[in-house]
Amino acid sequence: MCAYFVPVTGEQIALFTEEPDELIAFLFPDDLDQEPEGRIDADKAWHAIHFLLNGSAMPEETDPAPAIFGGEPIGEELDYGPARVLQPAEVQALAGTLAGIDAAQLRARYVPEQLTEADIYPSMWDRNDDTDLDYVIENYLHMATFYRGAAERGDGVLLYIA
Repeated sequence: MCAYFVPVTGEQIALFTEEPDELIAFLFPDDLDQEPEGRIDADKAWHAIHFLLNGSAMPEETDPAPAIFGGEPIGEELDYGPARVLQPAEVQALAGTLAGIDAAQLRARYVPEQLTEADIYPSMWDRNDDTDLDYVIENYLHMATFYRGAAERGDGVLLYIA
């Protein structure tokens, strides 16, 4: 499973809230070669990113950086829960939080044994080199850049795991 992030306007959020079928058509167009404009993914690093940002395996109401599990559920159940929507103001706040967390901070928080003990997907944290950490950091930085761009444009974000 991969985590996906899609920038959306306030108007799109209102449409998807009113017409959930429109959300599914937007996320999964009939032409499977197409994807929503601006969509990025954090590949399989999403759970480790959440863990390193928030210190827990599962989302909590008090997560300081809800980049993976934040927002409100919207639409029907997908592969791993429904899509979630972050309003533009939430994206602004989250982008600011992520801007204060760099690669060095993630490196300092990374303890492979803790990820294994917490059963962090995809259960590959026992290698003895920096391959896994580099993979997580690369995906985190890509995601943080995405959130910064969405915030600068005044967009909201749809996030989902499939």
